[in-house]
Amino acid sequence: MREHDVAALTAVELEAARRELAASLALARPGSPVRAPIHARMAAIEAELAGRADARPGLLSSPRVRSTDDEHAG
Repeated sequence: MREHDVAALTAVELEAARRELAASLALARPGSPVRAPIHARMAAIEAELAGRADARPGLLSSPRVRSTDDEHAG
């Protein structure tokens, strides 16, 4: 199977790709051969995001996570 290089993508691009792949996976029929490459790409994205989070442990791993204090500030 071909390697999925996602290191050049930004965090925003990785999150968008993950959402799009999750939607595609939801639409794919069980047992469909298209599910394997979708899973492989999603695993590559998850590994890249995890690697970035490990490299910068003081930062939030996802831009979707916000505290309620951030929403009411300023």
